[in-house]
Amino acid sequence: MRKLALFSLCALTLSGCDQLMPPSGDNSSAAPASEAASETASESASDSMSIDASASAEASSSESSSSVAAFPYEPATELVSGSGQGYTDTSNWAPGICFPIASLAFANSQVYSPGGDHYPSYGHASGSQCDLNNYAYPWHDNFCEARSWSNVMCKAGAGHQGQDIRPQTCKAKTYWAVAVEDGSITQVGSYTVALTGTETPHRIFRYLHLDSGSLKVKVGDHVVRGQKIGLVSDNFGTSNGKPQHTTIHLHFEVRIAQSETLPDGTILAASSFVPPYNALVDAYSRHLAGDCQVVE
Repeated sequence: MRKLALFSLCALTLSGCDQLMPPSGDNSSAAPASEAASETASESASDSMSIDASASAEASSSESSSSVAAFPYEPATELVSGSGQGYTDTSNWAPGICFPIASLAFANSQVYSPGGDHYPSYGHASGSQCDLNNYAYPWHDNFCEARSWSNVMCKAGAGHQGQDIRPQTCKAKTYWAVAVEDGSITQVGSYTVALTGTETPHRIFRYLHLDSGSLKVKVGDHVVRGQKIGLVSDNFGTSNGKPQHTTIHLHFEVRIAQSETLPDGTILAASSFVPPYNALVDAYSRHLAGDCQVVE
């Protein structure tokens, strides 16, 4: 059942819709990218919607005893109809993390939503990534969404390896991605940054599609919870020397640092991808209530 909001939804101005180009390769030093290409979308959004700040503050106040605020989201594993099979383990794999974007945010599919190349189906008009439906609740899980990437957590044995999250508006290079835990930067690729947590069990968090020109970190840097990493963008690396683009969003991953065993006896090898959705729902609830102040 959908989680009910404690605050009202109003209007959040959408502007600056970038052109999209279908990505055709990645020269990142990271593992293969987990994103599918998007069709070109040049339509701008002139309508608007917003979150009523006073209502949101009231919701946060009413939830002060638990330091969380409610917002609308679909349950974990419930993917967009026709987008693939989900997964069975709905554990919170990263409890207590900071939400990775320092703004309001909307978790949903980048390829099965307006502006994506599988919306409504491949080969048909895909609409605009700035469509208002992309910047509205409820959230939608898209871990294990149908992709060719290996993912042992998915029922199909392959699928999307993280969660896609749009920032507050359809505008690139505007909203900061931040460190979800204290840790070290262990990788910087052409469009990927990896953060390995300091505390056990040393989760590995990967941020994809940040603007490379805005990065405030390099390999070996120690970062603290809430520290700015880079701006959310549509960066998809380069192909044949040409910049490639996806939709404006953060693809966020959680990986395990060492082998772990699931309750059903399934053994996950080190570096396996695990579902981030429930950890993000928890983190965003606390984010709305004021948790995790941004650190320069």
